[in-house]
Amino acid sequence: MENLIFPLIVKIASLIIVVLAGFVLVRTGLLKKEDSLPLSKTAVYLLSPCVIISSFSVEMNTTVAKNLFLCFLYAILANFLFLLLGTLLRKVLNLNVVEEMSLEYTNCGNFVLPIVASVLGAEYLLYVSAYITVYNLLFWTHGLYLFQGKRVTGKESAYSFVKGILNPNLLAILFGLFLFISKLSLPTPIALAISDLGKMIGPFTMLITGIVLGGMQTKKLSSYKRIYLIAFLRLFAFPFFYLLLMKLCSMMFGFLNNPTLFLVTFLSAAAPTAANVSQLAILFRKEEEYASCINVFTTLLTVISIPVMVFFCDKILA
Repeated sequence: MENLIFPLIVKIASLIIVVLAGFVLVRTGLLKKEDSLPLSKTAVYLLSPCVIISSFSVEMNTTVAKNLFLCFLYAILANFLFLLLGTLLRKVLNLNVVEEMSLEYTNCGNFVLPIVASVLGAEYLLYVSAYITVYNLLFWTHGLYLFQGKRVTGKESAYSFVKGILNPNLLAILFGLFLFISKLSLPTPIALAISDLGKMIGPFTMLITGIVLGGMQTKKLSSYKRIYLIAFLRLFAFPFFYLLLMKLCSMMFGFLNNPTLFLVTFLSAAAPTAANVSQLAILFRKEEEYASCINVFTTLLTVISIPVMVFFCDKILA
């Protein structure tokens, strides 16, 4: 894995540069912070589903099916470990809902997909979908429950149902699985259009992050004293505990024979805080600005954290 560290740094650095471009556009007055809303909708409802559907455009065989099953297993272990750690730390550190969710859920789609495509190759995008599937099922059930608490109005209940069942990423995964299992192919013009749109997801979402950052008072990032603790736990501690768990599982069951395949899931587990946390914070009016600051801060730090954690991954699982 060590030979992948430099390509990872280069790719993440390029995404951070796009973040800075969005920041400059806002600070020079060419764009406004509010412009991030239509761009976010474009990313969530168009680009992200396109890249997921494209990822299933591989030939079905025994090896692919086995690898996909393993990635689902890796993803389940990662997500439930994070839920367990988040629940345990809730009382110990007196975490609020935004902080707990920021620790438990990662930006496994928008951030990880372009990195995997660039560093590992497009053929590995299929396996990122395993983590995205587990993430979506938990986020739009457990995550919504945390934000709602005991206060559930009719409007929020309707939102929960619609978001949980009609989430575009989840629908894209189901459609992609259908194409994958049935071995059906989309017409070539449609397939090319979906592929081209999917390739936009990385720089597009990083541009949105830059626009949000440009609309903030940058001193806000340092005004939240616990943001450093949350960033450390999300980017370093939680992925490290996941590595220890996988080392134990590997010693007992020996299912880590393909380090590159596992790296796909590990990149998702070590990713910054999910952008969806900010969306729910806005909906339920709970620490909206704090949630956005955590998302931006953890995203910026990944240029350091992910290469470091991949290095540990190589050493611990060797």
